[in-house]
Amino acid sequence: MIETRSKMQSKQNKRELILEIAAPLFSANDFHEVNMELVAKKADIAKGTIYNYFKSKEELYFSIIDTRLSKLINELQKKIDEQVSVLEDLNGLILHVFMFMMKYQNFFLLFQRTRLKLQSSNHIEIEDKMSQLKVMLFNIIKEGIETKVFRQVDPCLTSDIILGIIYSTVQRNIGKDLYDDILIGERQYLVDFIKDGILSPESDESGLSGKTILLTRTLGQSEESALAFTLRGAEVITIPTLKIVPPSSWRKCDEAIEELETFNSIIFASANAVKWFTKRLKYHELKIDFGLYNIIAVGPKTEAECLSNGIHVNLVPKEFSSSGVLKEIDLSEVKGKKFLIPQSEIGRDELSIALSSKGAIVNSVPVYDIAVPELSEIQEAVLKMQNGNIDVFVFTSPSTFNNYLKIFAVKEPAKYFESEVIAAIGPTTKNAIESFGVEVKILPTEHTIEGLVNSVINYFKKEK
Repeated sequence: MIETRSKMQSKQNKRELILEIAAPLFSANDFHEVNMELVAKKADIAKGTIYNYFKSKEELYFSIIDTRLSKLINELQKKIDEQVSVLEDLNGLILHVFMFMMKYQNFFLLFQRTRLKLQSSNHIEIEDKMSQLKVMLFNIIKEGIETKVFRQVDPCLTSDIILGIIYSTVQRNIGKDLYDDILIGERQYLVDFIKDGILSPESDESGLSGKTILLTRTLGQSEESALAFTLRGAEVITIPTLKIVPPSSWRKCDEAIEELETFNSIIFASANAVKWFTKRLKYHELKIDFGLYNIIAVGPKTEAECLSNGIHVNLVPKEFSSSGVLKEIDLSEVKGKKFLIPQSEIGRDELSIALSSKGAIVNSVPVYDIAVPELSEIQEAVLKMQNGNIDVFVFTSPSTFNNYLKIFAVKEPAKYFESEVIAAIGPTTKNAIESFGVEVKILPTEHTIEGLVNSVINYFKKEK
């Protein structure tokens, strides 16, 4: 008997429903605690119906993993295709794989058991996808070697070693939740250990050797940003002109957390928004299944912070801004939907206004504030600055520029920066700087630190 197209579609829909219901159950509970009866109850279908689609609980579990692995690989490939840098590709792959294995610890243990015994897991599709991860890592390392970012290593052996290190780190953290302070520390150590092991001492030949860059950013972000310049041979002086502090009141955030289950989407506009929002959840000792929400992260750094906190991201807009989010959301579908936007206390309302105008219910809540560091907090960097010649002043937000003027009591910005080369991370920062009569000579098309680094390199190439 030939099934009609509508019947086949109905079967597929029911299968997907079962997978969708079962996934959070396996994520939130140990493997042995989930049974077919529980899945059936949650899906509001007969227990026997599930066996029409999956022969056993293990098959159901591995089907979920196969689906999630496919998504993981597709997302990783998309990031690699966009190619910000091989370093970010490597960091992203390590973080994605580590967090995936920590989220699905039962899968990891089952897969490790068959992998280490050199047996087939009887799940060829999953084994193929795990092989794809190795190929992706191999290609990243190979490109890093060719561009002299990584040392001359055997890319095949190195790929195996890196994956082995990731799996070993997961193994020693089995049983810990994604918010465990020890796990967070080990995850960062894992990334740094792998990266430092293959970075090339020749990477200083990439274009900024002999240049001194003054980089303004927040306390806590400067070291990571500086690395992108130092890998190209530059000497970097970091002047943190911002520091992140708690909001003046947590009331609005706490009220939103109390009704969190009523929201459809959460939009994180910055890594700091992710960091402080999850800190607040941890303060209340709450564990949230973020898989229940449509998560939007503005930019790769924000996405990476989400992944670091066990938050799966559904959308990263191609343009890393509020307008980029609006371009990729179907505004005709937002009426009546609830959006939560954790942000800084001085966050802009562009998203809220645009979504609200289309009938969405938007709650923007402050989860952190921005303050000016005390001079004593940056005294060492100021001394370095005063003892050297600066080739480029890099500003990463309007606030970093405004606070620089405050810290150094600059009365006439146009005169102060008259003969200096100024770089801005994006058009908003550029416009804010130029409103003081200061010319911005470097503006990247990709509004990230990596994009900024490449633009600075290109600027000096043209100056030769």
